[in-house]
Amino acid sequence: MKRVLVLALALLPTLGLVVPAHAAGDFEPTSKDDPALVAAWQAWEKKGIDDYTTTVRLSCFCPQAPGVRTVVRDGETRTVTQGTRTLGDGKGWSMDQLFAMLREGYETADRVEVTYTPRGIPKSITIDPEKSATDEERYYTVSLSRS
Repeated sequence: MKRVLVLALALLPTLGLVVPAHAAGDFEPTSKDDPALVAAWQAWEKKGIDDYTTTVRLSCFCPQAPGVRTVVRDGETRTVTQGTRTLGDGKGWSMDQLFAMLREGYETADRVEVTYTPRGIPKSITIDPEKSATDEERYYTVSLSRS
């Protein structure tokens, strides 16, 4: 499973896209989730924010691409853009999609590091799919604005 994730992540830069590798939908924490992830989700849910915009930028040992901007209204993804290109809804990063990506990282990667804001937003994310491999780490920075 880890090798499939590493291969999928390795191919993303060649496409010039930063796309979520998980299904869209409402994130619900489980007893198996990392405690910090659960606490962040609870802090986010407590705020009741349904209208916001995220911008997620990927840094890695790969060609740079513009950040992915996701506009969410009433809890639903409305538009997803990367630079001047419009992407499909499933390629955006709503808060639910970010939490789901983190869950997937905790389940499959050798190392996941996250810095959360007090509102539960994952501000910086490091995912190292395989500790023994070189240069496959992914670094995400997330910014969120209310709208």
